Amino acid sequence: MVEKFAEIRPERVRLSGPAGSPLVAEVEIIPRKDLPFSIEEIKAKNGTFIKYALTERCTEGQSRCVIRVENTRSEKGFYADALYVRTNSKLRPTLPIYITGTIQ
Repeated sequence: MVEKFAEIRPERVRLSGPAGSPLVAEVEIIPRKDLPFSIEEIKAKNGTFIKYALTERCTEGQSRCVIRVENTRSEKGFYADALYVRTNSKLRPTLPIYITGTIQ
């Protein structure tokens, strides 16, 4: 039995919709109470067709982190990317979040 280090919702981000319309998703990361951590940095594997920002930080008073992901691709097509969330945890120093985009 494998225990989760943190709850990540959704585990994979799918941005899908017509070209020119705003496509945004929020990823919620909830650390386990017995394994708290904070986010130090977020980097994209490519970052060509997405913008991202940490909108809520995991702190003592805040039990979750929120990352906002936004599509920037304006023409039709498909892309795949990943965010690498660096934490201050020695147990899981990096959390990957996989992103796909389908622009119609």
